[in-house]
Amino acid sequence: MAYPHHLAAGGAGRAGIRAGRRAALRRRRLCHPGGLRVGVHPCRVRLARQRAGLSKQELAQRTGVSTRTVTTWESEGAPPSRAEGLAAATMVPVSFLQRHPVEEVAEEAVFFRARRRSPARLRHVATALGALGTDFYAEVTQHFRLPALDLPEGAVLAAQPGPSAPLSLTEAQEAARELRTVWGLGELPAPNLVQLAEAHGVRVLGLPRAQRDVDAFSFWGADGCPYIFLARHKTAERSRFDLAHEIGHLVLHGGVTRTDERTDRVVEAEAHAFAGELLLPRAAVRAVLGRSPSLHAVLGLKERFGTSAVAAARAAWDAGCLSEWEYRQMSAQLASRGFSTGEPGSRLGYEQSRVYRTVLDWLRQRGQSVPQWARSIGQHPDDVAAFMLGQALSLVPG
Repeated sequence: MAYPHHLAAGGAGRAGIRAGRRAALRRRRLCHPGGLRVGVHPCRVRLARQRAGLSKQELAQRTGVSTRTVTTWESEGAPPSRAEGLAAATMVPVSFLQRHPVEEVAEEAVFFRARRRSPARLRHVATALGALGTDFYAEVTQHFRLPALDLPEGAVLAAQPGPSAPLSLTEAQEAARELRTVWGLGELPAPNLVQLAEAHGVRVLGLPRAQRDVDAFSFWGADGCPYIFLARHKTAERSRFDLAHEIGHLVLHGGVTRTDERTDRVVEAEAHAFAGELLLPRAAVRAVLGRSPSLHAVLGLKERFGTSAVAAARAAWDAGCLSEWEYRQMSAQLASRGFSTGEPGSRLGYEQSRVYRTVLDWLRQRGQSVPQWARSIGQHPDDVAAFMLGQALSLVPG
């Protein structure tokens, strides 16, 4: 799936036509005469601040300057003499601030789980991590050839800007069935969903444990690739559902404009319906359970398809296997056994990435630890460990 290959070294190409004296002056301040950047690019200042969860005023206090100066740094760049102070204030390596500009991620382009309940500051942290995660993945693609994007045609069209009409929940479920067909699942349980998504060109990354108020988010990157970021503070079963939910957003909602709470509610319901059908297709649920299944049978469905017990019971109701009264009774039974907050007795572990396993093997062969590699590419070691879904262990001290 991921194979090492050799790429000729190359720069970013010639700069475009200069856009006015102000932009030209900013470039001269930040670059040597020969074009080598020596200052801190505006977006690097902003990303460092947002990643640390700081306001401009808070960063100003930490660096001993005015808020207006921080605003200037974020629009025109910071002088090289400020790099070490900024790094200390925002807890990033100095190399983070010395790297090339990063394509920033607009909040409007991102689908957050529980987006409305997340404070603006946390959303800023998440979008900063999104930008840094795409930059990290660009480093991965410099060394490995990854699978091409393989989503239904409608998903690629949905990724284009423009209005998108609301879908019925039935249409969202039909889209999930189409994806199952395209990915060769039929009515079988979905295997390792992280690796399945990777095998079809979806880029899956983790989130630092500190971001406990953001379950997951997704977006289409400026490179035309779909990205999903997952937190892992919930059960493995619910993490699978979060991943399926974000795949739903990528397939259904790339062109949606999220301007009000109603829109958020609509797209969340659509992605929820998509995820349910992707993990627990109705035809399979009916075939496995039949009519009026027991709690034991529903728990067996949960184990077989790798979902939460609550999701399995809901799928049984949606598929017509349980009446409304039976569903309510079963939900009460599940709650009394602790399934509303966890998955008692579950043996399902968090799914691992094949891409990151390959990267770790490559680092081992080079005799390089993950922290060493992270610093060499201008990333915080903790961020890289999180992006790699917790699979990154220190291979060589350092």
